[in-house]
Amino acid sequence: MIVALFAIVWAVIRAYVQSITMDEADTYFWYVANSDLWYPFSNNHVLNSILMWISTRAFGMSSLAIRAPALLGAVLFVGACLVLCRTITNRFSIQLPLFICLTYNPFVFDYMVAARGYGLADAFLITAITVLVLHVVKGRLSPRQACAWASLALGLSFTANFAFAFVDLAAFLAMTAWAIRQRGQESVVRMVAYCVLPGLLVAILVCGYPLAHWEKNDLIWGVHSLSEMRQSLLDSSLYRLDPRFQETAWYKTADFLGPFLPPLLGILCLGQLIVTTLDGSWSPDDSWSDDKRDRWLGRFAAALAGIITLSVLLHWLAFRFDSLLLPVGRTGLFLVPLTTLLAGTIAAVPARTLASRWLRIGITAVFCGLACYFLLCLRLSYFREYQWDADAKEVYSVLARYNHAYGIKDIGMTGLFFPALNYYRISSKEESFSEFILESPNPPPGKSIYVMSESVDRNFIEKEKLAIVYRGSFTDVVVAVRPGGPIPATPDHVD
Repeated sequence: MIVALFAIVWAVIRAYVQSITMDEADTYFWYVANSDLWYPFSNNHVLNSILMWISTRAFGMSSLAIRAPALLGAVLFVGACLVLCRTITNRFSIQLPLFICLTYNPFVFDYMVAARGYGLADAFLITAITVLVLHVVKGRLSPRQACAWASLALGLSFTANFAFAFVDLAAFLAMTAWAIRQRGQESVVRMVAYCVLPGLLVAILVCGYPLAHWEKNDLIWGVHSLSEMRQSLLDSSLYRLDPRFQETAWYKTADFLGPFLPPLLGILCLGQLIVTTLDGSWSPDDSWSDDKRDRWLGRFAAALAGIITLSVLLHWLAFRFDSLLLPVGRTGLFLVPLTTLLAGTIAAVPARTLASRWLRIGITAVFCGLACYFLLCLRLSYFREYQWDADAKEVYSVLARYNHAYGIKDIGMTGLFFPALNYYRISSKEESFSEFILESPNPPPGKSIYVMSESVDRNFIEKEKLAIVYRGSFTDVVVAVRPGGPIPATPDHVD
């Protein structure tokens, strides 16, 4: 519980501290500020945009209000993972590292904070699974109620992000197949209706218009092979240890061992799966255990494996026959918690033989290693996929001081920076800047002050003989001025 509460607090602190990024600013300006919430475009995560519209109308343009939907998803995701971990096993040695691996994975954690729809969609997907698990293990809901609530959660997951369409469909099918087998005296039609109608109705009501006007050509983010997809998820999940400690022994050890832990976990889980299948541990009718939880783990693992396999297969078929690119990075986010949960379920299965006991110890040890690695990746300053915007807040404070002191209004900047800086321009309302726009050529010549990337725009800086007055704390962004202009060519420091 303490670890769960800390995760939520850390997410809130990050939401307050971190600079607004390009995609977050674009979401606000394109859909929220203009109330164009149902505009059919891949960048518009409809449910996220609607909730952002509500939060910014209620609390203004603060970073917490912008990121409130993501934080809502964080609370839901952390709560669902906490329930799942405490439900699938009573072994604390598995519960804690599994929970940390689910929630503190730096890839997953980024989207528990960033004002995008990925974290919200992930939260509703895991919530749908949790509802069904609670019904099976605890019996707190009737089958009809469990199916209806899970269906609603899957529908909301889809409305939060269309990249979850295939995994939500796979979960719908798995739930429907289970419900038909467990229907008792209910008719098949009624059980299918409970499984399908709530989610379908919310999807149509919230996203009917954008779906009807969707342009396939908007879907340009993806890769062309399953190996590229897998590598993007691994790279994002293992990025990165706190560099402030890179000279220490533990940093070097963790940095060396980190890339080996996920494949080792997969090998150990496969071995455990084979051994426990042979010794009968997965059998639901085996009377050797009186714990109901031990007898349904096999079915739960099979359901998770089926959802993962079917969702990947659907993506591959869409790529193979309709040229729809495979998920990469954030568009494949759903695979990370699902595969982690599957590995945790395999670790939780009762060990009947010496081989399975040793394999369980090995899986638990790898989970502990990954948990430690993820905890050492905790960060406050940036999102991996938007790292270039980590200094946007500081950069704007430098520009604001120059605006107040020297009346500077016209600023040259490269394309990565103007959306986030426009957000701070609008939210501040204390400076007299004209709108920051993408000019051609980029960067434009003849300006007295520039915001640009030192590594990318080095030739331009040298050609124009610009003097750098500010360097970013986390990125290579610089503020550069023209010598002899109105701004002194002396370094600026952010308070």
